[in-house]
Amino acid sequence: MMKLRSPLSTIHEQLALVIRDMAEGEPAGDLPILSRGLEKTHDLISLVGDLLDLSRIESGTNYSNPNPVRLDNLLKKIVTFVGTKTENRGQKLSLELPAEPLPELLIDPFALESIFGNLITNAINYTQDGGKIRVRVTFKGKKISVLVIDNGMGIDATHLDRIFERFYRVKDEKTRNISGTGLGLPIVKGLLDTLGGAISVQSTVGKGSNFTVVLPVD
Repeated sequence: MMKLRSPLSTIHEQLALVIRDMAEGEPAGDLPILSRGLEKTHDLISLVGDLLDLSRIESGTNYSNPNPVRLDNLLKKIVTFVGTKTENRGQKLSLELPAEPLPELLIDPFALESIFGNLITNAINYTQDGGKIRVRVTFKGKKISVLVIDNGMGIDATHLDRIFERFYRVKDEKTRNISGTGLGLPIVKGLLDTLGGAISVQSTVGKGSNFTVVLPVD
């Protein structure tokens, strides 16, 4: 509950200050305060949404509606959707698909959107302006592998065993200004466990990270 209390307290204090300034006829500093309040509100909405997703995953009441899905089409939509953010930062985001057609998956499409939306967005957020993010798909035997590769900040080996824990975030000088709830990767891991998939990560500080998702093909 502390994660909920902190943003709420900040919003309350900032709005109280705005109201006081307006009452005193001194609105000059209102805009930065309101902007900060808006940012905290967004963080809170994201946190609540992620907590609800985790709750539904654990209770088995969400992401359990399998439908035929073309993974290549789904990934194209995600890459197109987040592409504007990479363009604004001068990053290059690419999707590499195998030459042979991918088999259709019988799986919940919203689960896949959440998995790859989180992973690709994380790669963008933790990659410097002008960096590169690659989404590479391979198909071999009964498994489809999706690799999300970036040349960004990377993750120190001491953190790799904990990044799938709830609320765990790597905090240092480079990452302190990157917003997030610390629940994206736990959601990804929980969904993949539900779907019978798996995720692994390799990373080197200063060189980037490689998250590999493996999905079974029936």
